[in-house]
Amino acid sequence: MFLCRNLELDLLLLLLVVVSASLPPPCDVQMIAVNLDYILRWDWNYTHLKIPVTFTVEYVFSDAEEDERLYKQACEGTTERRCDFTHCRLPFSASFLVRVRAEAGLQHSNWTVLNFTPDIDGKLAPPVPVKATADEDMLMLTIPQSVMSDVMKDLQYRVQYWEKFNPNQKGTEVYGSPHAPLRALKSGTEYCVQVSIFSLEYNKSSNYTSPLCIYTKDRSLAWVAIPAVLCAVVLSGVLLYIGHKFRHKSEEYPTPDIFLEFSSAPLLLEAQEECFTIAQVIMPDPVAHTPPEEEQEEENVPDLQAPDFMCHCTNDSVQDSGFSSGLES
Repeated sequence: MFLCRNLELDLLLLLLVVVSASLPPPCDVQMIAVNLDYILRWDWNYTHLKIPVTFTVEYVFSDAEEDERLYKQACEGTTERRCDFTHCRLPFSASFLVRVRAEAGLQHSNWTVLNFTPDIDGKLAPPVPVKATADEDMLMLTIPQSVMSDVMKDLQYRVQYWEKFNPNQKGTEVYGSPHAPLRALKSGTEYCVQVSIFSLEYNKSSNYTSPLCIYTKDRSLAWVAIPAVLCAVVLSGVLLYIGHKFRHKSEEYPTPDIFLEFSSAPLLLEAQEECFTIAQVIMPDPVAHTPPEEEQEEENVPDLQAPDFMCHCTNDSVQDSGFSSGLES
């Protein structure tokens, strides 16, 4: 009886081991750490299962890796091949043990373990965006303050600059604050700048930002602009003075009354109606030899026709009337 129970227990343990080890563990595990952002990535290319596969990620302080109760979950049941540790707020100067495994139903893989120390494994990001303002012989750079300045007290800013068309001659300046003036530059010249941050204590340095190119102000243009502004101010003053004097003179010499009378008269006369009569006179035909009786009848025929009346409008102020005979004198 005792031997049978031991055999059953051994078979159960063997079954658990077989089931647990039936999934391959994640591979190529690495922590991408930039500033205070930490993302764990891995690969897992086993696709023979018909059920979905998920992953669980845990972490613990390196000096407590033997105690399973102290492990904390960073991601549980995720289907992605990544886990963001940013929300875990890991201390910058501590050391951690990170592990990840695959899970599918009752099966799971072995843990893949990674040691991670932020102040050693982390990288610095370049400070972006850099802004620049130009003067005659200087550039003032405004660099965004890095989030690492709170944990790296000795963080400094390295600035490289050069003339755009002479990139082989670069100058370098180091600043302890994000406000970086570049002095003793040529006026009216295009300069390019790029910035990185570094820490001597942690032996870390970021990549440089993309080059930013800007012209310094041209001194000759400034000397031309100043007299032009002064001339404009003087000319404006003269015009204002002349306008004031003209207004004063117009008040001393008012317009004579005779011109005011004409100004009150209407420029256009009112339209008036003009009527006239047109009379038509019919001349007798040349005298022909007719019998006396016919002459007597013709004498009784009137020579005039009824006159026509016509009216039209005119703008003249005088009304004329007349009689037109229709004859040429």
